[in-house]
Amino acid sequence: MYRLLTLLVLAFCLPAAAQDSYPSRPVKLIVPFPAGGPLDLLARVVSQRLTEEWKSPVVVENVTGATGSIGANQVARAAPDGYTLLVTVDIPLTMYPAVAKKLPYDPQADFKPIASIARTDNGLFVNPSLGVATVKELVEVAKKRPGKLTFSSAGIGSPAHFGGELFKAIAGIDMTHVPYKGAAPAMAAAMSGEVNLMFGPIAQGLPQVKAGKLKALGVAGPNPTPLLPGVKPLVEQGFPGLLVFNFYPVMAPAQTPDAVTQKVRTGLKAVMSDPAVRSRLEAAAIEPVWDDAQQVSEALKADRLRWSALAKRAGIQSPN
Repeated sequence: MYRLLTLLVLAFCLPAAAQDSYPSRPVKLIVPFPAGGPLDLLARVVSQRLTEEWKSPVVVENVTGATGSIGANQVARAAPDGYTLLVTVDIPLTMYPAVAKKLPYDPQADFKPIASIARTDNGLFVNPSLGVATVKELVEVAKKRPGKLTFSSAGIGSPAHFGGELFKAIAGIDMTHVPYKGAAPAMAAAMSGEVNLMFGPIAQGLPQVKAGKLKALGVAGPNPTPLLPGVKPLVEQGFPGLLVFNFYPVMAPAQTPDAVTQKVRTGLKAVMSDPAVRSRLEAAAIEPVWDDAQQVSEALKADRLRWSALAKRAGIQSPN
């Protein structure tokens, strides 16, 4: 009888002890997009600083494919112990679910938000050969040439695709979407004049603007950015609701204990409060932010609804 009671006590105490000692082994940050982009940089800066904070290894693993859904699914199916976390842009949790025929995970039920730690804005960039200086002039050209203007994107259901479709809906114009296999070739197409315009990451478009290969007409975030002096947000130029920016949540498998996610949250908050971390991110056009779990949950839900509504209206569906 004594032996049975001892085993029962151990069964209940061990999980609590494991939570108290977290992290006692390496923590894996799954990044569901390729190395080299803003998300990957963010994850690696955070992992390095978290390793110092926790005095325990935090490693980044890029698990790519299917617009981020493969990496997201790996975290959704991982043990809910805090040792496998998702560091992602919101795309596989909001935009891709709006267009995918079938998802291997539930973007709401299979994840537990911890915090959102950064944001990047997109901009409306046009090829100078189009000869427009303002967004209103662009709309006038588009109305005179319905369906003739073209916009590029990194693929169906990407931010650039949704940006173009949202612009069409709000401005009351018709343009033709031209998808490419990635953001780099999509931006190159806008630079060369192969397409007329693109809603692209500001950090990616900025060098092309400085080189005179693209013209920035508007910021697709809620506020102006010092990266594009004098370029106003589109919502201030007569296009209410024309917001296409990305935020970067950190998520755990849904059943991860609160005690563990709180430890992760505390660690992340210390990292994101570090002036050196903030300075490094800002230099890469990544805006450090802090949104708690409830704010993240509400933002993801709201964006899933708005992108799903736009996808339905525009008839957008991924081939997969």
